[in-house]
Amino acid sequence: MDLDRMIAGLKDLDREGLARLREELELRLRELGDDASGKDGKPAGSGVLEYRPHADGTLQAEVRRYVCKDGTVKEQGPYWYFRYHEGGRQKKLYLGKTDDPEGELARRRATSSGKAT
Repeated sequence: MDLDRMIAGLKDLDREGLARLREELELRLRELGDDASGKDGKPAGSGVLEYRPHADGTLQAEVRRYVCKDGTVKEQGPYWYFRYHEGGRQKKLYLGKTDDPEGELARRRATSSGKAT
């Protein structure tokens, strides 16, 4: 099998063909045991469910995925974070599991600005 020829042939595939190829590749990797996906194909780790621009940053809902010993995937969350820049650096503020991330952010910022330094 000539891998370079196969890779060059990818540009001839349309979206449907590429999606089918991805499914087959993921299946083969699971057969080889070379990935951290469960039986349902969902990868372990975290994934972003939603981005929301807000004030001077972005609210982000993330879900955590764990692969159990039996191969099933357990999801936890969503957990909310607020990403912003301060002093030329990217910061990430954990807001927790909440139905009102905007309100939680306002509460946290009010609390931190009211502290004595």
